[in-house]
Amino acid sequence: MRLSIMNLKDSISFFFFGNVCIGCGSNSQKLDPWLCPNCKEELIAYGEHPVWPSKEDAICLFPMNSLTRKLILAMKYKGMQKIASYLVAHSSVGRKGEALQILESWGKNMPFIPVPVHNARMRERGYNQSEQAALELALHCNGKLQTNILKRRIYKPSQTLLGSNARAFNVAGAFEAKNAKSLNPQNGIVVVDDVYTTGATTSSCARALKRAGFENIKVCTLLYEFPASAAADMAADKKLGWRTERD
Repeated sequence: MRLSIMNLKDSISFFFFGNVCIGCGSNSQKLDPWLCPNCKEELIAYGEHPVWPSKEDAICLFPMNSLTRKLILAMKYKGMQKIASYLVAHSSVGRKGEALQILESWGKNMPFIPVPVHNARMRERGYNQSEQAALELALHCNGKLQTNILKRRIYKPSQTLLGSNARAFNVAGAFEAKNAKSLNPQNGIVVVDDVYTTGATTSSCARALKRAGFENIKVCTLLYEFPASAAADMAADKKLGWRTERD
C-alpha cells in the first residue's frame, strides 16, 4: 500500500524525533506516538476545562504553555499534521467533558469551517492543520466538515510580533466567503483555527461569513495564547531553531 505524502512526512518526522517525547525530551518506549505517559497525563489535565477568550462565542481547548506549544509547533512546522486530531482527542471534547457539552449546546449537526491557508502556504506545508482539527471536532460532535465556504484571498506575513490593532489590520479583507446552497445561513457554524491570540484572524473570517449571509457564528481553537506572551514565544522559538512564520 502506498503511503500518502502526508503520512510519509509524519513517518520521516517520527524518524528524526525517534523515541523522544516532544513534551519533556525524555527517551521512552511508550510514546503514543508523541508523548510519554507523564506528559500525556499532563496534557489531559490542561484540557480538562476549555479556555474562554474575551468573546463569549469562542472557546479554546487548551492554554498555550510549554507542553502545548511544543506540540503545536511540531504540528505546523515538522509535518506532524495528525497532532491536531491528537489534541482534540485528548481535550474535554474527545473525553466527553465540558468543551463537548458547550459545542453541542451551540447546535446540532453544525458545520465546522476551518480557517483556510493561502495556496502558497498550502504548497509549502502540504496541509492545513485547522482543517484537521475541524474534521476531528466534527466527528466528535456529529457535525460536518465544510472546506468550501471560506477562502483566503491574500497571503499575509506572520502576526506573531504584531499588537492587537496591527493584527486586525494585517488580516483585514484577507478572507472571502460564499453562501453554500447546502447550508442554512441562519443555523450555527463553527470557525476552527489552531491558535487564538487576539482573535483577529477568526474575527476577519466571521466578518466575511456575515457578508455572505451567515448569522450564528462561533469559534473553536486548539490553543489560547495570551497576547502579551506571543513575542516572547517567538524569541524562544528562534533559539530552538523552529521556523516562526505563523498564520
